Amino acid sequence: MSSDLLGIGSSALMAYRAALNVTGQNVANANTAGYTRQRIELQSSTLGTTAAGVSVRSIARLGDQLVTQRLIAQDSGHSRIATLSSQAAQTDGWLSGSTTGLSQPLENFFDAINSLAASASSTASRQVVLQGAQTLASRFNDLQASFNTSDRDVDARLVDATSTINVLAKQVATLNQRISEATTTTPGRTPNELLDQRDQLVRKIAEQVGIETSTADDGSVNISLGSGQPLVLGNQASTLSVANDEFGRPRELMLSGGGGAPVSVSNQVSGGVIGGLLDYRREVLDPAMARLGSMAAAFASAINAQHAEGMDQFGQMGGDLFTMPTGTVSAASANTGTAKIAAALSDVDTAGAQDYVLGYDGARWNMSSVSSGASIALSGSGTADDPLVGGGLSLTLSGSANAGDRFLVQATHSAAGQLKLAISDPARLAASSPVRTSVGATNTGVATIGTPEVLDAGNASLLSDATIAFTSADRFTINGGGDYAYTSGGAIEFNGLRVRISGTPASGDTFSLSRSDGSSGDNGNAVALAAIADLGMLDGGRLNLAGANSALVSKVGSQAAQASVQLDAQTTLRSQLQSERDSLSGVNLDEEAADLMRYQQAYQAAAQVVSMANTLFDSLLAAVRR
Repeated sequence: MSSDLLGIGSSALMAYRAALNVTGQNVANANTAGYTRQRIELQSSTLGTTAAGVSVRSIARLGDQLVTQRLIAQDSGHSRIATLSSQAAQTDGWLSGSTTGLSQPLENFFDAINSLAASASSTASRQVVLQGAQTLASRFNDLQASFNTSDRDVDARLVDATSTINVLAKQVATLNQRISEATTTTPGRTPNELLDQRDQLVRKIAEQVGIETSTADDGSVNISLGSGQPLVLGNQASTLSVANDEFGRPRELMLSGGGGAPVSVSNQVSGGVIGGLLDYRREVLDPAMARLGSMAAAFASAINAQHAEGMDQFGQMGGDLFTMPTGTVSAASANTGTAKIAAALSDVDTAGAQDYVLGYDGARWNMSSVSSGASIALSGSGTADDPLVGGGLSLTLSGSANAGDRFLVQATHSAAGQLKLAISDPARLAASSPVRTSVGATNTGVATIGTPEVLDAGNASLLSDATIAFTSADRFTINGGGDYAYTSGGAIEFNGLRVRISGTPASGDTFSLSRSDGSSGDNGNAVALAAIADLGMLDGGRLNLAGANSALVSKVGSQAAQASVQLDAQTTLRSQLQSERDSLSGVNLDEEAADLMRYQQAYQAAAQVVSMANTLFDSLLAAVRR
């Protein structure tokens, strides 16, 4: 009997010592990230039909796999929106900032043009215009440089993220091997600490990219990306890397492993830092960069066109005030021909923010939109005299192309960085109208003539003298020829000009047009340049430059604000899930303290049982000796 009692007491000592060890492990790891609280589970032991004390059935992890899976998904979603929010907020700051955005230099430029219109011959006013133009061009350039830096930063962060994922994936594969071995060698006993370590690594991977997990029979966790491509399979880990696309841009995410060929997963991954970076580039950065380029190109085109219709102080027709941005062309790495493509913007509004792929099939060229895949009609042969025209672009080819050659044509992707001031001499500003008008000294009617509008600055007769003579109140001739009907305020077009006469002329009244010398203080073209501030030049003529800038700032600001709101929501959800997980798996020191006392008392009681059994056994031996 005493031997039975001794065995029962000994089993209790061993069981409660194990219970104290488990409780001590919980206390020691109360602040260890990812630690899952453990609980000892005891069971009554029997020897046949006789009670034989107590034994440890298992040491359980107090976790909920469903909550863990939800946390993994939440980690991925939170990391994605945090990355997107941070990047979008930075871009919003560039566009809307008083020292970085376009609003102030744009306003200052047109204010300077208006001042020039008020004092066209003033050298100081002309210098202010050039300074304003230079500041505006520099601001476009600075924004382009910031966007380019952000683009390179996305590339670098993608490389960092893939490197981190590869390290973590290898560690998970190693732990899978150890967990599988431990589970096999000690059936019924789970390697809890290894499981905790693996769960933490899986969550860290989820912070970098969206994943799906599944548990195998041997305890291994398999991890797959978006569409099911395996990142970790048992004790084998694949490698994720960033590779160049066919046009030399580091845009492809490649997954390689298992001896097979690398597989592109660029269009399959989502979530995590990688998902946030890809979303930022696709939804915010690329559209903003292209829109900024469209604004720069439309502005330069409108200003240059109007400036060319004026006359400078040297009596010369105005040239370009700004260099005209061009499209950017990248050849595919697999091209075998020697063809090179130069892209000019023939219609900025049509080109918009589009990227195109231009390909040669051996007989003809074809072009399609990258975003929609829609085919773009092309005309021309591609020579300098007959360029390929389509999609708002004029494409000139040099060299020769082979069948299968492809080119990426980005209409306005880098246009904002190409905008430069084309003149430096204030006297070269074409503020004057090239043609001035005068009223005949003997006119007896009450008609007046307005400032001529240039329709064709290249017309050979543009600066030729001309006389409009009225043969009656409603008929006139030009340079003594023709017989034209007169309508007050109606357009009279000739020699590349448009002029309007208003009022009631008398027979014999004359109006003369002659070449301006550009130095008389005439402000006709300065007034026209100032009017470009209100000219609809984008979105089918619906938006002027200030409106387009406001729309861009508003769009990016809205995206940043929306991402911030989503981040707040995701943060709250993740905190709630973490709290739920901690309530199930976290260590409660008060509860552990109570368990320590309970197990200590049980251990002491078991020791008393052993002591009593020993006393009884000694008494039995003493009785036998008598």
